Amino acid sequence: MDIREKLTAELTDAKLGKYENVVKPYVLDEICIFAKQNSEFAQAIEQSDKSFADCLKASVAGAKEHISDLDCYKRAVAFYFPGADIKCTMTLDLGDNGFSNETSTDADSGKLQLDLDSLLDF
Repeated sequence: MDIREKLTAELTDAKLGKYENVVKPYVLDEICIFAKQNSEFAQAIEQSDKSFADCLKASVAGAKEHISDLDCYKRAVAFYFPGADIKCTMTLDLGDNGFSNETSTDADSGKLQLDLDSLLDF
């Protein structure tokens, strides 16, 4: 049984509120993506006795009218793997395929920027 099947099966008799039902398909998709990215995270879900319904409740806990997608996903991964976090990078594209983002400012000149994350993607 894969992660998606496991989590979906856990919802069979679950009573979810309106907020949990709203985020359910999105959290499920992201959890599955993260599980494919990281086998240790996938193992934590597979071996967990925590339910996906409780994960959804924890993901939206305290949200009155709004919670950002990122915050919701962060709560979901931390539910299964305490201390886990999500990193997100957003870049503005003004319709020029990012060309205007590549122009440096005086403040940027002389700075060396390295992204070592790509070295870890074997």
